[in-house]
Amino acid sequence: MSSSPWHFPRTEFAERVMQSFTTGGSTALTLFAPRRTGKTQFLIHDLAPAAEALKCTVVYASFWQTADTPVDTLLHAIDGAMEKPGFWQRAQSALTGMKPKIRIAPMGIGGEVDLSGTPKAVSQKDPLLMLDDRIGQLPATAKAPVLFMLDEVQGLAAPEHGAFVAALRTCLDKRRDTVRTIFTGSSVDGLRAMFSNRQAPFFHFGSNIELPPLGEDFVRHMLKAHKTATSRDVDFDGAMAFFLQVDRSPYMMRNVLERMALNPDYDFDTAARRIREELAERQGFPALWSDLNALAQAVLVEIVKGETALTSNAARKRLGQATGEESVAPGRVSGATRTLRRKHIIHKIDGNWVLQDADFGRYIETLISGTD
Repeated sequence: MSSSPWHFPRTEFAERVMQSFTTGGSTALTLFAPRRTGKTQFLIHDLAPAAEALKCTVVYASFWQTADTPVDTLLHAIDGAMEKPGFWQRAQSALTGMKPKIRIAPMGIGGEVDLSGTPKAVSQKDPLLMLDDRIGQLPATAKAPVLFMLDEVQGLAAPEHGAFVAALRTCLDKRRDTVRTIFTGSSVDGLRAMFSNRQAPFFHFGSNIELPPLGEDFVRHMLKAHKTATSRDVDFDGAMAFFLQVDRSPYMMRNVLERMALNPDYDFDTAARRIREELAERQGFPALWSDLNALAQAVLVEIVKGETALTSNAARKRLGQATGEESVAPGRVSGATRTLRRKHIIHKIDGNWVLQDADFGRYIETLISGTD
């Protein structure tokens, strides 16, 4: 559990997930939530401690920034789990007589956990076979399984990762009695390609769960942390209204309150504006926007404004006005949405196009307001 006073624990949800894994019969779960809604914080600061309290070995791996080399990412995460305090105590409980001796070699060279104390030769080995060996070395029992927390997996749906994904499923399939996995992602399309397409290696592998939305308890917790840091009160009604305005984003709420703590003259709107400006630059929103053609930009504006019928006569007429034409043909509109989807800018939720990154949508809103 995080020691930070700003962390809001989702203890009940973590316990429900672990109960599903230990007594509910689930071996794998899939969690979708948009970016910056607290998925990673939940995994690291809530779910991992709940699993470790049950003597489980926890392996956390994020594929957000290292999606090009997923096998390296997962091997590194397993190595990290082996180095955690208490690993060998769990190993000795799971494997009677195990002598804690680890040898780990560079990528492509065999690494091993020596169970017998007898030296073994290090040999060349395929990285995917090495991954299978390493997973098999983790201490696991039916009552204390290994928990893999695989974060932001949508990038693994790319064709170049097909061999890795197939090998990973095989590794997990043959250890269903002693391994549990939670996958998270912020792209509906990516998760669908991983778990819902009939030809996908992980087709119907895990049950879907949702991250419960945060509410008043979260806001009161954050205001308490702010008062502890500053000895200043913040109006609850104003804070709650702001939280709803930013679509219950814990990232924005925490950062705004931290900014207000450092700048007593700031109100919610001022602090939020500063943070959004910094986030836009850090995420490259201006460059992302300028790289799009006029039609793609106009389609995004329609989506941000809430238009759901992009190929309707009225919408196509507005798109034409934005691009200097009388109207835009339906095929061109569909082509623009395909391009935006391929660039991972939009995806469909409940049949409607929405932006994958809500903060990019807010950046577009500032552009719209600046031209009105």
